[in-house]
Amino acid sequence: MRPALGQLAIAVILLALPVGARQNGNKPPNPPAAPAPGESSSSKPTNQPPAATPNTGTYDPVSAEDDIQVGTFYMHKGDIDAAISRYKDAIRLRSNFAKPRLLLAEAYEKKGDKSSELKYYKEYLQVFPKAPDAKKVQNKIEKLTGE
Repeated sequence: MRPALGQLAIAVILLALPVGARQNGNKPPNPPAAPAPGESSSSKPTNQPPAATPNTGTYDPVSAEDDIQVGTFYMHKGDIDAAISRYKDAIRLRSNFAKPRLLLAEAYEKKGDKSSELKYYKEYLQVFPKAPDAKKVQNKIEKLTGE
């Protein structure tokens, strides 16, 4: 019975080791070679990942959904400006997303900013012309432009 426990313990230890440690015999990876004199460090490809850059509009549907949820939380708290900011972030992350435009229009309606409200209701229908609430939104647009 003892040999089975010993083998089990060894198997658990081996599985717990990182893959690289098992393959390299626990040696640290070699550091990248320094560039030759007169050669810039950017001319050779490196194994290092690129430095993180701020998100400038890349398509990211998961983060866009997260922004909508956080924006909705802010709306419920009464922090309309914070909600507007998050809804705009959602549009930046997913430009074809209609929902944050509708939510922005509603947020601007609560703020009393009719020009921004109108803008986002129109954008909502441009992005989602066959929206189930298109008639209701169109009526709001007509009411805003008729005043």
